[in-house]
Amino acid sequence: MSAGGERRPPLVRVLAAELAPSRRGEGPAPRLMNPLRPVPEGFSPRRSAVLALLAGTDDPALLLQERSATLRSQPGQFALPGGRHEDSDRDDVETALRESAEEVGLRAGDVEVLGAFAPVPMPWRDLTVTPVVAWSPVRPPVRVVDEAEVARVVWAPLAGPGSLTDPACRVPALLDGRAAGLALDLPGDAFVWGFTAAMVDALLHRGEQPPPPPRGPAREVPSARR
Repeated sequence: MSAGGERRPPLVRVLAAELAPSRRGEGPAPRLMNPLRPVPEGFSPRRSAVLALLAGTDDPALLLQERSATLRSQPGQFALPGGRHEDSDRDDVETALRESAEEVGLRAGDVEVLGAFAPVPMPWRDLTVTPVVAWSPVRPPVRVVDEAEVARVVWAPLAGPGSLTDPACRVPALLDGRAAGLALDLPGDAFVWGFTAAMVDALLHRGEQPPPPPRGPAREVPSARR
């Protein structure tokens, strides 16, 4: 699937241009963000990848999913679709697309892959996470496929009231009273924080108009989102 650049929202155009050289094999993948914690010596992680899918032309939105409350790891948290690399995956793009199909029913042919950023270390989980960026001019059909992993799917607008860049939704997070970075307190009880919030914010900062910094009273991470 491919679409003319003139139809792409500004952020999508910027991301496509930044990722194009590495996608063509003309250089290394750019770095999206620094690790949130120091990477220890001898770090030997497993590979994983997530899909940052932006959809829409006039009102673009980012695809998020709420993890099932029954999962042992990060239950109830919001995340980008994705998961661990399997031996049958040719590369991180295929990992992200395969996991998105398994979790939310996304068909690879419905999106245009713009490229991938360099893997981001998550030393506290012995993982690296490769952010794969894709775009579609319309929101592709998605749904909860595996209820054991995903509770619901959410489209988070990039602009306007209740969006990822709405100052009212961008607040400092607290975890048991300690600073925990940025939180995106979105409508519908969609509280996004931690690694996912940091990655989404790094993507938004690639745009021509970076989002405002978090402000207002800090908010404790809800118990259902830990």
